[in-house]
Amino acid sequence: MCFQDLEVEFYLFLVYNCALKISGRTSVNKTISLWGQSLYRQFSLMLANQPKLSYYLHPLLRWNKPGVHPDYHSARIVDFRWETDQMLSVWLEPAASWSGFTAGQHLLVTMMHQGRYISRSFSISSSAALFTQQKQIRISCRIQPQGEFTQALAAGIAALPHLSISDAMGDFVLEPKANSALEQSIVMVAAGSGITPLWSMLSSLRCWTSPIVLFYCVKTAVQAAFLTELNQLAAKQPLFKVQLIETAMTGRLNLVQRLQTHTNFSLQKALYYFCGPEAMSRQFIDDLIQQGVSATAIHTELFGLARGGSEGPVKQALMIQQGKVISVDVAAGVPLLQAAEQQGLSPRFGCRIGVCYQCVCQKKSGQVLNLRTGQISGDGPEQIQLCISAAHSDLQIEL
Repeated sequence: MCFQDLEVEFYLFLVYNCALKISGRTSVNKTISLWGQSLYRQFSLMLANQPKLSYYLHPLLRWNKPGVHPDYHSARIVDFRWETDQMLSVWLEPAASWSGFTAGQHLLVTMMHQGRYISRSFSISSSAALFTQQKQIRISCRIQPQGEFTQALAAGIAALPHLSISDAMGDFVLEPKANSALEQSIVMVAAGSGITPLWSMLSSLRCWTSPIVLFYCVKTAVQAAFLTELNQLAAKQPLFKVQLIETAMTGRLNLVQRLQTHTNFSLQKALYYFCGPEAMSRQFIDDLIQQGVSATAIHTELFGLARGGSEGPVKQALMIQQGKVISVDVAAGVPLLQAAEQQGLSPRFGCRIGVCYQCVCQKKSGQVLNLRTGQISGDGPEQIQLCISAAHSDLQIEL
């Protein structure tokens, strides 16, 4: 596209916009927005051969704000605090372009580590009021012994000025009707770091009309983040109760039996919000359904979907090369480069031992095990080395 074509399209855009305003047709604002986005993209491609000008200016932007990713929003690190010896809270001030969140949602956090971007998803653990009043949010991260992202964040937090964050996402939020009727009780179950979205929901509530009971499962009490705040809330809010369950003492849990023992309402009439490991969630859901609870009343947010270890079953990797998507079965411990070549693919490579970085490609989703360091990656998009990465979960990779 040349400048003349761009100028013609720009004037057509202005004329169309004016005509819509004169006619009072406001229902097509989405069409205008899409046209404007298309026009911006074409202008960027013509000027810089990039779909976004931020890509072209990225080296300069990165010099000014180290670690900021051009696809995401910059977020200034305001403060940090250790909630427990395993959980770190970080307060962020997102750029003005960030549109906010609903309590319970999560976002993708990206940082620069050893010359490449790494990402991981975290639930927002602060109240909606903190963002409304101070334009800040908080994320709370459990530091995993083998987690590349959380280890890098904990080690570098004191020196990091910025992180990159995505828009808030997810539908693990309180239903609008959830707190509107006294007969509709709410049961929350948090396992470990699963407390983060639930505490965001609880601390965001301003009008309490329904009973809410929280069952907070941790190995020992010292691992319970926000326990002081939860007890303070229970002391001043008669409709809220918290039950701390120390699994090191109780052993294997039957959550439904505990619900029947510690609640005085009908299980069939309650709403349920569970955040924790997948296996625990499956058992909880099955037990509730056996008690006659509707599946639509159960809301879950899961983590640790792929913590089965690299010695587990064969994983599936969707590898995208030149627009073609090829499914590759990857056995435990087999480098992804080797698995791709066995399927007839020809990704770039060099030394094959993790030194030259010629085989670096983009992982879109899933977890990989670094065969040299033993570290397990996050679930989000990041660059990986095919020759020293093995599948730790099902993957999607762009070669």
